[in-house]
Amino acid sequence: MAPDPWFSTYDSTCQIAQEIAEKIQQRNQYERKGEKTTKLTVTIRVLLQNLKEKITLLKDLLLRAVSTHQITQLEGDRRQNLLDDLVTRERLLLASFKNEGAEPDLIRPSSPSA
Repeated sequence: MAPDPWFSTYDSTCQIAQEIAEKIQQRNQYERKGEKTTKLTVTIRVLLQNLKEKITLLKDLLLRAVSTHQITQLEGDRRQNLLDDLVTRERLLLASFKNEGAEPDLIRPSSPSA
């Protein structure tokens, strides 16, 4: 039986997510030092787009594998959970990227507007 491309795609997608996290951290450090971050920002944008495409590919591969019964329902659920974690990670990365270096402020309650 041929090796399942799902896992190699999943692994490379996780590596991209990790790389994005490192680049965002690096960008934030540069910003605190007052250094230019244009190049890093562009790199992060490209990586985020790549991550989005890989997640879409994983969803398609999973759907195909389940619908053609290449994998069991149990394995389908397991992979879906891995995929959900990746999607959550993508959202968090996107949020911290858009925050332009600011740490998310989740503690302060929103004050009612006057």
